Amino acid sequence: MRVTLSAIKADVGSIGGHTRPSDRMLAEAKRRVDSAIGTLLLDGMVTYTGDDIALLMSHVHGSAANVVHQFAWDCFLSVSHIADEEGCYGAGQDLLVSAPSGNVRGAGPGVAEIDFERDAVNADRPAEAFAVFTADKCSPGAFNLPLYLAFCDPMHNGGLLLNPRMHKGFTLGIIDMDYKGESGHGDRVIRLNVPERAWDVAALIQNIDRFAIESIWSRHAADEQVVSMSATRLHNIAGKYTGKDDPIAIVRTQGIFPAPEEIIEPYLITPFVTGDARGSHVMPLLPMPINSALNGPYCHPIVSAVAFSMDTSGRFTHNFVDLFDGPAWEEARRRSQQKALEMRSQGFFGAAMAGVTEIAYTGLVDTHETLNAEFRIRSDAVSAEPAEAQS
Repeated sequence: MRVTLSAIKADVGSIGGHTRPSDRMLAEAKRRVDSAIGTLLLDGMVTYTGDDIALLMSHVHGSAANVVHQFAWDCFLSVSHIADEEGCYGAGQDLLVSAPSGNVRGAGPGVAEIDFERDAVNADRPAEAFAVFTADKCSPGAFNLPLYLAFCDPMHNGGLLLNPRMHKGFTLGIIDMDYKGESGHGDRVIRLNVPERAWDVAALIQNIDRFAIESIWSRHAADEQVVSMSATRLHNIAGKYTGKDDPIAIVRTQGIFPAPEEIIEPYLITPFVTGDARGSHVMPLLPMPINSALNGPYCHPIVSAVAFSMDTSGRFTHNFVDLFDGPAWEEARRRSQQKALEMRSQGFFGAAMAGVTEIAYTGLVDTHETLNAEFRIRSDAVSAEPAEAQS
């Protein structure tokens, strides 16, 4: 049976600022997903990460199916009405168009989708295991380093050396998130094989504010997609800063793919990403259990991950595993907090602040433009008289 996994996430309102959705909002999302199981959906569940609600759905309609995307949009729209009724902050924030054209890509929500055959006699995938990563207060490039280390670096993933099927490498799809196309449509993408072109991959994705890994494919089984990651830039849609892009990713695991422990190990680094309150600073990721509110200082960027299995009918196991829960991650969280304190102690100076690409969509650019009119060209620095300062 051909199954599609769709993970769609959006910020449509939260309590007391950018913290978490209300219980009524979550209950409505869950009610809608539960009511669709057995008709539109094979299975589904609802989680939240910070102020973002995530819908995880399995179905047979294929990627970018209008009926599934419209269902997700209607769900978010209904939840945003509850947020508005309750006076929650940012009600409907990520719903950036009046109505999507069937597909919510480019309409605000983040979308990750993978199609695959669920076949118990498949030699490569007799069982289906996967993880869903959800992040808040950061850009899609936040997943670049962890994905690179898990799929390109045997120092972090020994399976690249020990598993003959993974040793053949992977194909990485990378998107230029700054490209808008002549009419505002279309994507600029490239596919690179690793390990042969791992350095070319690195040359692109080190710029986490422009390039992002949006897909990864097995080279042992070329039709098997391993990773799908949302790479929506909200400021490209809205033309101004409207909140961080808060990516979501599906990563299939085990067998011909990395094991769960190999895909989460890079998050021990708590890599620096662009994010924070107002998307203003460079901050370390904070690995958190699923369904965690964003209630720390600075709007610390957070990431959660949950692991599932799927039966041959496309249904999830009754339980999932919270990959960032437990004592092993307490030290990572402590180190991330320490890195955050060090970075924020530098305030708004230099590398602590988000890059010019991100700042260009904030109010700071208006200040720069206003000040630009007060600059003067000084022709002779030696003899020039001091100019009168503007008050």
